[in-house]
Amino acid sequence: MDSFCVHMPATAPAEVAAQMADAAAAGHDDEKLRRALVGGGAAKAAAVLLLALSSRSPPAAGVFLRGGTALLCAYYGVLAAVALFGGLEVAVGFWVAGDPDRRRGWGRRVLWVSVVTLVVVAGLGGFAVLK
Repeated sequence: MDSFCVHMPATAPAEVAAQMADAAAAGHDDEKLRRALVGGGAAKAAAVLLLALSSRSPPAAGVFLRGGTALLCAYYGVLAAVALFGGLEVAVGFWVAGDPDRRRGWGRRVLWVSVVTLVVVAGLGGFAVLK
């Protein structure tokens, strides 16, 4: 397996910490909440579509050697569900922006649930890297 090295700039940890602080504050700031919902949902949907439509079919082929078509259908079913949730997250972001004072609670709930789908996408994408 070939390996490569990615050189990170010295300011990268500070930038990541600032982004994490912004995400944590998103529940209390209406503009940040809308930005987190719309941006996160669009990024998740794009990542899932990239995984589903990649030239490797499926990226985690080693997982499906013994499972047959049931695991393959489950893989694409999970990808479709996460893509739909990403679209729902974008829609909720725009809905919350319409009346942030009354709808902030729903936006915060969707933002917390979206962490689960982010973990699913990262896990399935990790299989593509390890292949």
